[in-house]
Amino acid sequence: MDPLVTIRLSAKAILWERILGAIIGAAVIVLSLAFTVPLPLLFILVGLLVVAGFLLHSWIRQRIATYRLFPDRLEVDRGIFTRNIDNLELFRVRDVGLRQGVLGRLMNFGDVYVHSTDSTAPDVHLVGIDDPRGFYQQLRELVTQSRALHRTLIVEEGGVMPEGAGPHG
Repeated sequence: MDPLVTIRLSAKAILWERILGAIIGAAVIVLSLAFTVPLPLLFILVGLLVVAGFLLHSWIRQRIATYRLFPDRLEVDRGIFTRNIDNLELFRVRDVGLRQGVLGRLMNFGDVYVHSTDSTAPDVHLVGIDDPRGFYQQLRELVTQSRALHRTLIVEEGGVMPEGAGPHG
């Protein structure tokens, strides 16, 4: 079965890393040219290596985790050299949260938190994803459908309460 959504860390979320790497690399190159360093070519190479290092780091961060949303589960695929795949059954999800900073709201990226009763992966944190509000809404709808399908009961401190049956409903 194909996933409904496949997401990774947004390039917008790590844009500052790339900008910082370019600034530091450019500063090393400019300083080597401005101060007649004995080996300016070496410093230019160091500056380029700094830029390449920042770019490589951000590229790895983008590919280290992939999240796939299916109608009944959230699959978390982590790793570069070794791979670890965890599945979170949606009927086990207790709460879904969304967090966006000012820059995230302007550029439409943010974090989605999933809290569950799953023993292997009770908390899943999807960091810096594009359109977090859309993903959040879709995930909440699928969680509700999965709970209804599995006839899940939510256990609160006061006792067992069927889904949707609260003091006002």
